[in-house]
Amino acid sequence: MIRLPAILLSLLMVITLVASSCRAGSNEDNLEIKLAPVHELDIKFAESFPVQVFLYVKGGLSDGCTTFHSTEIKSRSGNSIKVEVTVERPKGKFCPAVYTYFEKNLNLGTDFNSGETYTVTVNDKSIVFVMQ
Repeated sequence: MIRLPAILLSLLMVITLVASSCRAGSNEDNLEIKLAPVHELDIKFAESFPVQVFLYVKGGLSDGCTTFHSTEIKSRSGNSIKVEVTVERPKGKFCPAVYTYFEKNLNLGTDFNSGETYTVTVNDKSIVFVMQ
C-alpha cells in the first residue's frame, strides 16, 4: 500500500519532466526545423474578383514537442509552384510519442489564367488543378 503513493509520485515527476522538456527556448539555435510530412493537399477557389486560389495542407507532427513552423512559396515558374512547409521541435529533447496533425491554408494569389493547368508541389507531394 505504501508503494502506491511512491509510484504515483514517480509517475507525476516523469510527466512533469516530459512536459517541461517540450517547451522550446526563444533561441532558434535550440530548434530543429525540417520539412513537414504532407498527408493531404487540396485547392480551393474564393468567390472573388479576381478569383483567389488557396492551397489547403494537412501535415503531420511527429511527436508531442513538434509544432508547425511555416509555409513559404519558394518559387513559381510558368505553371509550376513550389511550396515549402516546415515543422520545428526542440533539439535533444525527450518528447511523448504522439503523432498529430496540423492544417493550414495558403493564399496562392490571383495570377492564374482561366482554363490553364497548374501544378503545386508541397515538399514531396503534388496537386494539379485547372484554373476556373
